[in-house]
Amino acid sequence: MRFFSTSFIAMLLWYCSNAQTINVSGQCMTGTITLTQISNVNGKPAYQGTGTVQGFAGVTVSIYWIGAPDNVWVLDFDGQPYYQNACNSSGPYGTGNVSCPWTTVPSTSCTGGAALSIAGVGVLPVNLISFTAKKENKEVILNWKTASENNNKGFDVQRSKDGFSWISLGFINGAINSSLEKEYVFNDKAPLSGKNYYRLAQQDLDGNKTYSSIVNLDFSTTGYYTLGNNPGNGVYKLNILSSQLFEVTVLDLTGKKILSTTAGAGVHQVDISNYAAGTYFLRLTNGNVTFTEKLIKQ
Repeated sequence: MRFFSTSFIAMLLWYCSNAQTINVSGQCMTGTITLTQISNVNGKPAYQGTGTVQGFAGVTVSIYWIGAPDNVWVLDFDGQPYYQNACNSSGPYGTGNVSCPWTTVPSTSCTGGAALSIAGVGVLPVNLISFTAKKENKEVILNWKTASENNNKGFDVQRSKDGFSWISLGFINGAINSSLEKEYVFNDKAPLSGKNYYRLAQQDLDGNKTYSSIVNLDFSTTGYYTLGNNPGNGVYKLNILSSQLFEVTVLDLTGKKILSTTAGAGVHQVDISNYAAGTYFLRLTNGNVTFTEKLIKQ
């Protein structure tokens, strides 16, 4: 990390007429210090204010972007960088954005009882008002609404069966920049049996991502089928409880179909005993209704 001359600090003092603010607190700062946007530095907005730091009043506190070779946002006290953020975004992210953390600059010491807090511009590039999920005709309808968007490329809609491992279902383009309310919708036409967890990975034009809260719906298999002898030796007991006719397929981990049949109400044998031990997937499909089970062959 490079240090900066007083001429650089003087450059920061040219104020912009349309000011925005960032509030910083915690660590060695006393109370909340408000930084006002000043003229751009290295092509990105810079912020500056004064407050009490390490017991000294009137300390100049700044946040600005440093270009190559560092390529980081910094929070400095009287020209000395103490914290940095390596996300190349159009504005500095707040500490609430866990995907773009602020870290301590090596060889500096500025600690206190409270955690570092940076809030204001760049906390989220999108102001998300709501994100909901509902069942409709055996599908999941995801709706979300934004109050404003800043450099928003769009939303990667993601689903998980356990809330930890996620897959992408599709990408919805954003409005880029907007100060008006925008509404979005996405249909999951083939939810998993059991719990379905959903989240949005909002992506800005710089490639940085911010994740929404998680919503979930339960598509229980109750009333459709039961599955026995799983894990097992490759012969499973499938009991279809519904009067509907299902397409029954088994796939290996590469997605290759190794078994396919049609079955209605009653007990059926799913036999993959001639295949190697491992993990397979049983899929039952009827129109827009799809259930997927993991088969374990020991």
